[in-house]
Amino acid sequence: MKDLLLVTDLDHTLVGDRQALACLNRTLQTLRSRVHLVYATGRSLAGARQLQQEEGLLEPEGWATGVGSTLLWRGEPDPAWDRRLQRCWDRPALGALLSGWSELILQPTSEQSPYKLSYELAAPRMGAEARQFEQRLQAGLRQADLQAQVVFSSGYQLDLLPMAAGKGAVSGYLQQKLGLRADQVLCCGDSGNDRSMLGGPWWGVMVSNARPELLAWWRQVRPDTLLRSHRHHAGAILHALDTLPLL
Repeated sequence: MKDLLLVTDLDHTLVGDRQALACLNRTLQTLRSRVHLVYATGRSLAGARQLQQEEGLLEPEGWATGVGSTLLWRGEPDPAWDRRLQRCWDRPALGALLSGWSELILQPTSEQSPYKLSYELAAPRMGAEARQFEQRLQAGLRQADLQAQVVFSSGYQLDLLPMAAGKGAVSGYLQQKLGLRADQVLCCGDSGNDRSMLGGPWWGVMVSNARPELLAWWRQVRPDTLLRSHRHHAGAILHALDTLPLL
């Protein structure tokens, strides 16, 4: 019986150190009878599959792509997850509202999905400047009576998601779906779009190469269940498996 749900980001978390990744792959292969493996990424499914081929990633049970806006479980879409995301989500109205924002550049069609609207900032924003921009965007959404999560990553990527979406939401959904306790879940990440899953009631690990926006969040929140690893990329996941009371 599988008793651990491992949800990990891909770029700069699972991927980035091929030696550590090879070691983690070997470890996970010995634990396949006990571990549900899920990749949670901002990439589209096609982009994530391409990275899987390039880096020799193991085949997961679940793909949570588009910053947790799309869920593929054991090769099939999850209708119950999609129904959650449909509530209070008006993608065309959001696109119309933001079409006049000169600071935002719409990402290519390949990076869009029915439950994700993605932009890049014309000029990167960090720290207080990023918070001010997010507050202005949230105010615009409230004024237009639209609901959406605003997710910043790496200083220049902006994703709008349904309120029920996100990496943290999909991790919680899978925990319930699999009938696991919170202490049977481990989430791993490096950037701003990983905050929702690293701040959940389960175990988390933040890689030593984490992005500045995630470090700033960690310094402010400091969840008791989050390990700030001194190891980078896949090495941090190995560190968590060795250190936390998981298996």
